[in-house]
Amino acid sequence: MKKVNLIAVMMLVVLSFTGVAQAQLKIGYVNSDRILSEFEEAREAQSKLDSEARKLQEQYQGMLGKLDSLQREYERQKMMMSDTRKRSKEQEISSLQESIQKFQVEKLGPEGEIYKKQNELVAPIIEKIKRVIEKVGKAEKYDYIFDTVAGNILYAEPALDLTDKVLYELKRTK
Repeated sequence: MKKVNLIAVMMLVVLSFTGVAQAQLKIGYVNSDRILSEFEEAREAQSKLDSEARKLQEQYQGMLGKLDSLQREYERQKMMMSDTRKRSKEQEISSLQESIQKFQVEKLGPEGEIYKKQNELVAPIIEKIKRVIEKVGKAEKYDYIFDTVAGNILYAEPALDLTDKVLYELKRTK
């Protein structure tokens, strides 16, 4: 990734030294963090996602609490239990451990429910933001628009910040 950034910067430097390119090159930037924090649809999606994540986390914590309780109870009483009762309790504990692992994978894992929900909620918003950035870029005849959050810009003229224009267009296109 750094290699790609370095190549892009080198290309811009080379282009800026040619008289024709310098007169025609127009660069702008946006702050995607600010767009996501100020764009109402993005805030609503994040709020829904946070709510879903809290519910899943509460379920997970409840399962862990139940497992801890079962294990403590088993440890306290195992000396007085029959072998059959011990095996039954051990099986119950083992079954709950497996359920917790399955829950982690299916709900919280990298391909789990929470990440699918995130994609479902956020992907359309990201696509909308991309379309608006492209619209602003074409309308204002920008050659490049960078995202300051990606860390690719070492210096930027504040007048080139297109964040307000993108937010304005996003608000207009409901």
